[in-house]
Amino acid sequence: MGLRRATILLIGLTLAVLLVGLYAASRCIILGRFVTLEEDIARQNVERGVNALHSRLSQLTLMAIDWANWDDAYAFMNEPDKAFIASNLPPETFRNQGLNVIAFFDPDGLLVWGRFLEPGNDAPVEIPEPLLETFRSGVARLFKATDRTPRQGVMMLPQGPLLAAMHPVVKSDGSGTPRGVLLMGALLGEAETARLADITRLDLSIQALQAPVPPGVAAADFEGKPSGEPVVLQTAGESSLTGHALVRDVFGEPALVVSVTMPRDIYRRGVDMMQYNLVTIFLAGFGFSVVVILFLERRVISRVGLIERQSGTIGTRREAGKRVALSGSDELARLSDSINDMLDRLEKTQEALEISEGKYRSLFLNTATAMLLVNTETSLIELVNAEFERLSGYGRRNVEHRKSWKDFTLEEDAKTIENFFRNRAASDGQIPGTIDCRFIGRGGDIRFVSLTVAMIKGTDSCIVSMIDLTDRKRAEEALAEFNRTLELLVAERTGALAEKAHELEEANQRLQELDRLKSAFLSSVSHELRTPLTSIRGFAKLILKDLSRMTGMGQGLKGKYARIDDNLQIIIKESDRLTMLLNDFLDLSKIESGKMEWRDARLPVSDLIVRGVGAVRSLFDEKPGICLALDVPDGLPDLFVDPDRMLQVLINLLSNAAKFTDKGLVRVSAALEADGLRLTVSDEGVGVPKADLVTIFGKFRQSTQGDILENKPKGTGLGLAICRNIIQHYGGRIWAESEVGRGSSFHVRLPREALAPKGEKKAARSEDGTA
Repeated sequence: MGLRRATILLIGLTLAVLLVGLYAASRCIILGRFVTLEEDIARQNVERGVNALHSRLSQLTLMAIDWANWDDAYAFMNEPDKAFIASNLPPETFRNQGLNVIAFFDPDGLLVWGRFLEPGNDAPVEIPEPLLETFRSGVARLFKATDRTPRQGVMMLPQGPLLAAMHPVVKSDGSGTPRGVLLMGALLGEAETARLADITRLDLSIQALQAPVPPGVAAADFEGKPSGEPVVLQTAGESSLTGHALVRDVFGEPALVVSVTMPRDIYRRGVDMMQYNLVTIFLAGFGFSVVVILFLERRVISRVGLIERQSGTIGTRREAGKRVALSGSDELARLSDSINDMLDRLEKTQEALEISEGKYRSLFLNTATAMLLVNTETSLIELVNAEFERLSGYGRRNVEHRKSWKDFTLEEDAKTIENFFRNRAASDGQIPGTIDCRFIGRGGDIRFVSLTVAMIKGTDSCIVSMIDLTDRKRAEEALAEFNRTLELLVAERTGALAEKAHELEEANQRLQELDRLKSAFLSSVSHELRTPLTSIRGFAKLILKDLSRMTGMGQGLKGKYARIDDNLQIIIKESDRLTMLLNDFLDLSKIESGKMEWRDARLPVSDLIVRGVGAVRSLFDEKPGICLALDVPDGLPDLFVDPDRMLQVLINLLSNAAKFTDKGLVRVSAALEADGLRLTVSDEGVGVPKADLVTIFGKFRQSTQGDILENKPKGTGLGLAICRNIIQHYGGRIWAESEVGRGSSFHVRLPREALAPKGEKKAARSEDGTA
């Protein structure tokens, strides 16, 4: 589209959009203001009509007040007489005051006197019974016995709406108990409506609220209306506007609709004003558009066309020395000068590009790496350097624009390279630009090369550099062969190691069998040794008993008796020691062979500690320098273990503390921890070296710290091993903490599984864990 046509179209569209926007704004703002003004006037007219109706009611109320606050009327209510009626209530009173009903009711709601004037009649008649019942019920609803407040409003009768005013009958000064109610009313007929319309100079109509009069208006239309806007408006096109107001009866119920109709002159004037404004704006815009188009045609479009023609001539004929000629001092003239300056710079840039191209071409041709310029669309090689000629064996004339890069590679590599070129072009060079492939030279020899591809942005060409990897590939193949040989050698050595491992496994099984035989042998020997030891111990005690009876022996035999007594005590003591050794052998053998019987039962921690301390009390009595302390808090849960085995553990730990402590404190403590119960036996004895803290729990192991055990009782080295096996049977842990010269602490932790829940009795468990 030309500049001239685009300008005309743009101005036309702008004018059209402007007119549409102005029309919408005018209709929304200007015409909206006129409509609002018209509606306000309509509401005011309706309010005037309602006020006229209320004014008529006020007149009736004043008349009712004047008659009801009158001593004669007050006396008439007590004693009705014809003189009052003849002088004050003749037919002229109804016609002169425009009344249709005058009625006096006593406090009980009974009619004292009343007449009703039918529309079109000259003389009033007695009130018909239906109307009388309506008046009577209305008075009863509105007035109490002592109520002095007047009432006014509309009462709906079969004859039509009645404007009624009621007031209690009292004395002229307002005193005295009300003797009844005076009701005065005027029917609201066509004559009365016309009189109100004439007074207000409005097109006024008053109708009962009953469908379909007035059309489309009901009491529900006035519900929810704000107190300041009780008027409902209806429009009849652009001709008239009608406002409706609801009037409630004397009981507060919807009764009448007051309607005022007015012509829509204000609205039509708003429409005319809006149309005049639009026509004026259109003519002004059209004139402005013509002026703008003529100006643009003379000062812009024609001169731009001249620049276009001259620039086209320069570009077509490639006349480098010719320039654009445009007179003037405006922006287009300065644009022509800028174009001339740009042509000068382009000319210089072209020369610089030719120099740069020569430099890069020389660099491309003379680099020591084989390089080629490839068209990715046609796959033809467009340029190669001397190194590529050497690598391929072809001259440049035989390659450039004659051969494809596919002619220098294997068929299975060609598809991979083609996909690589395509991905490089699509990703704008984001994919790594190196790929390894095989290269076929002129003599058919295959070499391994690494291609580095650089895409030339904005073109279908790329520069490919080739690095010969043949020597490296051959070295890698040799290394791979060496690795394969090494793997075979490792496999052979692994097989040999597997055979050795199998032999070690068989040796381990033989050792385990020997260990079982050793345990069986120890068990058998221990049982065999216990019988003679029992006999030796028993006979030694009998001999000692017999010697004790020989109290009358001579003075020379007392020394021999003392030696025999000492020897027998040694025999008994060593027999006990050997018996304990055999018992340890038997216990350890039973535990390791799984033949130990475990008689688990509920055992309070305090009972366990008291029994253990009592069993070793003699050891502590022999050493007065030792102080034994117990730290057992209340509330600890009971253990569910074998009491004898657990007592054996505590006795072993206390015995060790007594053996290796000369003076100081030996403490037995118990505490409940998060993961179970912890028992601790600590002393201030000689201590255990750190190197022996683990080994002392092995079989036949004792601390080996220099002469620290010199002159101390020797043990079997099985006590702590038996303790460890017992604690491990219950899933617990035993360990020692010590510092040489400062004492030791032996800790036993039993898990929660070894604790007895409160109120629960458990059955004894055998070695395999079954109940």
